[in-house]
Amino acid sequence: MSSVSFIITVYDKRDYLPRVIDALGRQSGPFEREFVFVDDGSRDGSADLVASLTRGWRDRVVILRQENRGASAATNAGARAATYPWLRLVDGDDLLVPDATGRLLEGAAAAGQSLAYGELGKYRFDDPDPLARHFPLPPHRIEPDGLARFIRNCPCNSSTILVSAERYWAAGGCDERLVSPDQALFLRLFATGGAAHIPAPVALAPDQAPRRLSEQARRSRYESVLALYYLVTETKGLDPRYVAIAYRRAMSRACRFHRAHLGAKLSRHLARYLASLFRIPAAPGPSIYRALGAFTEDGSTERPASWKPGALLLRETGKA
Repeated sequence: MSSVSFIITVYDKRDYLPRVIDALGRQSGPFEREFVFVDDGSRDGSADLVASLTRGWRDRVVILRQENRGASAATNAGARAATYPWLRLVDGDDLLVPDATGRLLEGAAAAGQSLAYGELGKYRFDDPDPLARHFPLPPHRIEPDGLARFIRNCPCNSSTILVSAERYWAAGGCDERLVSPDQALFLRLFATGGAAHIPAPVALAPDQAPRRLSEQARRSRYESVLALYYLVTETKGLDPRYVAIAYRRAMSRACRFHRAHLGAKLSRHLARYLASLFRIPAAPGPSIYRALGAFTEDGSTERPASWKPGALLLRETGKA
């Protein structure tokens, strides 16, 4: 029998938690489970509500409380507290599809993989029961080239991931230099191996959630390119093909964002993108880093302090 630790990160999610926790309770399958909630400095009583809603559960429930340090640091804190060999990651306003965890376990086992993931769907916040409809889950398939896919785009978030704790930590866990665990974690995981993939939603995200990183366009795009920078400059032995894909993606994203938000048809970002179609620099890291300037208000590559995860700010101020 497999055993799964659900790692649920929470930051001011009180309005979503009743349905999130209900969805956790609906997870079907013959596997042991525990639930590790990490309250990342909520100010709305989220942790107390979690305790109330899970009171009496027969499965182990752990509630960790920490100062706000960002979702990546919160996910790592939950993973350190987990005791089971599989980790199922959950954002505090996402709903898990009822059969999804069991199917991800089956897919990972059948494929001989330590990572399985599915797609991310949407739900309306005003829907009284978003999980009432049927969610068909097709058979798993082997992801042919996950690293290339997630370099080009991050079509889903960490709530779609089931990963062995061993693989999670071998990949370095979540990068705490980033607020969001999503794209950077997929890149780290796929840089260490393959995965089973269920080509259907295994989790649902709210269609409107103002505090989600995905709703903060500048910060979200900045972090996505910064994740590519870390991949290219820090991954030993990275195949040049992936370096090229990452470089072109960073140049393209910077060019498109800069043009869309400033309306400038000609810019240094456009020039770099056009050049990337023909040539990849021998040392692409500096150019990728310069692309970060497309996403800040003043064109600086320096990340605004308000965009930095709490864990990074604590290290920079010497208070970690």
